[in-house]
Parts: sequence; structure tokens; C-alpha cells
Amino acid sequence: MVDDQNTGSNAMALGQRDYEVFRGDPAALPAEMAEIYLAMEPRPDVLRVAKFQQQIIGCYAMYAPESPHADGKPALFELGMVMVSDAYRHNGVGRWLVGHAIGVAESKGGRELRVPLSGPAEFFEGLGLHRVPGGFRYAMYPE
Repeated sequence: MVDDQNTGSNAMALGQRDYEVFRGDPAALPAEMAEIYLAMEPRPDVLRVAKFQQQIIGCYAMYAPESPHADGKPALFELGMVMVSDAYRHNGVGRWLVGHAIGVAESKGGRELRVPLSGPAEFFEGLGLHRVPGGFRYAMYPE
């Protein structure tokens, strides 16, 4: 169990089965996540949250193309935000959220996910994203 006071005295690593990812409601986001989300213009098309014991511990926000493949070009999704509460970092939550975003994009016809964030580079590169000018990129290939 994780210590709610973040003292580290009762901290235990979370496993992927300890938390779940759901569609998010911006009004339910913790203050530090809501502040960043509400500053995003235009508003992202996809908001997902990770919950542990009914508490939101992380989230991601992603922009989706209006109509995948409408112009014959690959559908491009953009991950505009990924955030994990301090008390739950280094437990694989961020890794799980980015993987979830890739899965959602791919299920909606996506062929590329761009992440216009500056880092942390080791985190994104460790997930298989490649550094490109302005951020990172993940290419999806249909089977």
C-alpha cells in the first residue's frame, strides 16, 4: 500500500493490476493535473485517467485527427500531456499510460503518435519513441 502522506514509510511498489485506466472527466482531475489540462487549447479529444483505490493518480490527454486517412495520409495522433502524481511515480504508471495512448490511437486508425514534449528523453526513448525535432515520435504499422 502507498502511504497517503508520501513519507515513504509504508510505500510499496504498484503493479499494473493495482490501477486501472478509465475515460476521464476534466472536473474530477486533481488540481495539478486540471491546471495543465485546462490550459491546453484547443481541448484534447481524448482524456484518460489512471485510478488506484478510486483516486486519480495519473492521466494523459491526446488529440485525434478529425477523420483518419481522409486525405490518404497516415492518421496522426498527438499526445499533449501525460502526468503522474508525485507519490505514484516510478511505479510504471506513466509507462502504462503512454502504452494505453498508443493502443487507443492504433484502435482508431492511427499510424503515428507524436509527443511534442521536451522530455524526459530517457522515459520516452525507453518506450520506443524516437526523438525528432520538437519532441518524440512513435510509428504504428498495420499488421
